[in-house]
Amino acid sequence: MKLIKLIYLLDRLSIDRRGMPVVGGTYFSMRNGPVTSELLDIINAGRLSGEEDLRWDRSVSNRENHEIAIRETANMEQETLSDFELGLIDEIYALHGMKTQWQLRDWCHERCAEWTPLTNGRESIAIENIAESLGCSDEEIARIKDEALEANLLAAAFAQA
Repeated sequence: MKLIKLIYLLDRLSIDRRGMPVVGGTYFSMRNGPVTSELLDIINAGRLSGEEDLRWDRSVSNRENHEIAIRETANMEQETLSDFELGLIDEIYALHGMKTQWQLRDWCHERCAEWTPLTNGRESIAIENIAESLGCSDEEIARIKDEALEANLLAAAFAQA
């Protein structure tokens, strides 16, 4: 849960600073706070459903007692993160890295206005709701929504190629 919250907060900070997430994906409100669905899938299954890429499985242990660990670091390399994104990661870790998963959950419950309290199930969080809760203007929200839609369409097109 801690990793899922840190990644969600990374995307949230990135949306606030530059109008786009680092990881992206489909966001949901769940009982323990906001999540990025694809990351939750990767942690639960070791890879995205239907994907053949096994880098996660080789590099990260299977979830055991709700925890994962790094298996292999020698061959891990920065593939697509910019220096700005690496700086955001450092900032999020400095702010939240020492918190427990429960402290992070509580922090998100208190400060992520886009999250909907639920007792079970999930509810979608639109990227424009994240931007709105961060105080973005109507124009910024429209741009963020359009760019997220365009990125999703491009990702789908390249996945089919």
